[in-house]
Amino acid sequence: MEHMSQTTGLKISLCQMKVVPGRPDLNARYIIQEIEAAAERKVDIIAFPEMCTTGYLIGDIFEDIAFINDVTKHNQAIIEATKVGITAIFGTVIVTPAKQGEDGRHRMHNAGIVAQNGKLVGWSIKTLQPHYRFFNDAKHMYSLRAIVEETTEEKKMAGESTTTFEEYLKPHNLNIKGKTLKVGVILCEDMWDIDYALKPTRILVKNGADILFNLSASPWTWQKNRKRHQVVKDLLVECKKPFCYVNNTGVQNVGKNIISFDGSSTIYREDGERIFEIPPYSDGSFDFIFSQDVAPITDAKTNDTAELYDAMRHATEAVTPPNAPVVIGLSGGIDSSVVAAHFVDVFGPDRVIGVHMPFTFSGVEAKTMAETIAKNLGIRFEIKPISDLVEAICKQTEVMPDSLAYENVQARARQEILSGIASKVGGVFTCNANKVEMAFGYGTLHGDIAGFYAPLADLVKREVRQIGQYMNEFCFQREVIPAQCIKQKPTAGLAKGQFDPFDYGGLERRGYHDEMVRALTEFRKNAEWFLELYIHGDLEKELKLEPRTLKILFPTHNDFIQDLEKWWVKFFGTYFKRNQAPFIAIFSKRAFGSDLVESLLSAHFTDRYQALKNSLPK
Repeated sequence: MEHMSQTTGLKISLCQMKVVPGRPDLNARYIIQEIEAAAERKVDIIAFPEMCTTGYLIGDIFEDIAFINDVTKHNQAIIEATKVGITAIFGTVIVTPAKQGEDGRHRMHNAGIVAQNGKLVGWSIKTLQPHYRFFNDAKHMYSLRAIVEETTEEKKMAGESTTTFEEYLKPHNLNIKGKTLKVGVILCEDMWDIDYALKPTRILVKNGADILFNLSASPWTWQKNRKRHQVVKDLLVECKKPFCYVNNTGVQNVGKNIISFDGSSTIYREDGERIFEIPPYSDGSFDFIFSQDVAPITDAKTNDTAELYDAMRHATEAVTPPNAPVVIGLSGGIDSSVVAAHFVDVFGPDRVIGVHMPFTFSGVEAKTMAETIAKNLGIRFEIKPISDLVEAICKQTEVMPDSLAYENVQARARQEILSGIASKVGGVFTCNANKVEMAFGYGTLHGDIAGFYAPLADLVKREVRQIGQYMNEFCFQREVIPAQCIKQKPTAGLAKGQFDPFDYGGLERRGYHDEMVRALTEFRKNAEWFLELYIHGDLEKELKLEPRTLKILFPTHNDFIQDLEKWWVKFFGTYFKRNQAPFIAIFSKRAFGSDLVESLLSAHFTDRYQALKNSLPK
């Protein structure tokens, strides 16, 4: 390789650490421990993730000056720890005391500090700050882009020549084994520059960087790592430098959403080929020595469901209170069965209690299925009929049978049973709702939309079934969830002959309403988009549905219109339920909660929608 001689023999360590959000004391202690251990292994450079001292998603605690002062103290301790004869690069918060941020508070920067032999070499401030989904760096952090813009304006006012990014984006000169190594440091989004006019990595290379380090706090999302590999490869076509990506593990949150970080730290050769990769969710420091003949990594076969389940597992481990029993309403349906199997897989059967709560419409089959699953999982199983409780509430409130209110009373009665048992055993109870139910408010507030955590709320029904099948095959290696349960037609069991009003997907096919929810949430489509594609005959293809799916579901145009308008209105009209729902882990491109910011709005049908609707034959 053209420039590999600059790094040949260089021994680096990527510390894929499990960052503890909001605890700079614990994080700094771990960082110092890893620095000292790396020095003993004769490592030249050890790199840590973005915001590894503070955590990346810690809300408005950044506004607490005492907290920031503490971080500053720990930064200095980490710098001094490199006196053992090593270089450390770590992501943290730094403060510019004489300046104010745009919120009027102390000016802070998301930065990467470079320290060597007990001294500060310098720092690199994040240039590109994401402002989408649950990312909002600019709320607290002042970017390098803002610094350059501010300095340029000040110089213009003073009649001086303006500032360029080239003056700020410079590599750090390090003395490694008697030679000067120019190290470029960027932070997370700085690498994902395809949607930005400014290209920090290219500027660093133009300014002489021999090697690039990207310090990241990059959550796991669907197929993110595949996209990252391509982004880096495209970047290195022009930059042609070794590239080291270090990411953290652990779980952080943005209040409503639980977010898993997978690590998957990687070193790329100058041509963008991967030459070193740390397994996802592995914690610790991993060493690599650059050499001229290092071979690229061959892609292993990936399993999307396995990746999804790994993220789910880590979210559940983090959000569940330590040692707390987990109480699950076990109806015999696929959602509750998957939740029960999942918690058993994560915590073992001794911490899981399944509760079946039959009523008039439950059916013997549901009870048998729930008993079978509980037995297969080896969990404690209780049967708690709700008839007396429902009748007492209905008598007191004058709620009549065969009404929606009667169904809601049943759902709330079940919640009372679950919360009572959870309180008695000192545990928690789950919400078993899936993403389709959340999207359309198909659940009862303070009933089945209640609990400490909703592990399935970012999974459409097809994905729930896939997770059930995956756990059978790979987690338990036997059929703990019967095939009949995975394939059966779902019911809430609140009325005679009741079935869920959705075309859900299965193991082998996509369901229309599953894909409708994905389109509305993850791809931000609308009723007008659906109707136009339907009219042109392209909707099935766009949603990847089996041919004739729509014709079978909706024999007439009017049937399609009625269904579309019903769920479009429900999507907006049931936001109040989602807003009061439990924690939701993020697995998709857009999850309910802080990831998808919603307001109390009425559904709007655009003029174009109305025109398209009127164009259909009656």
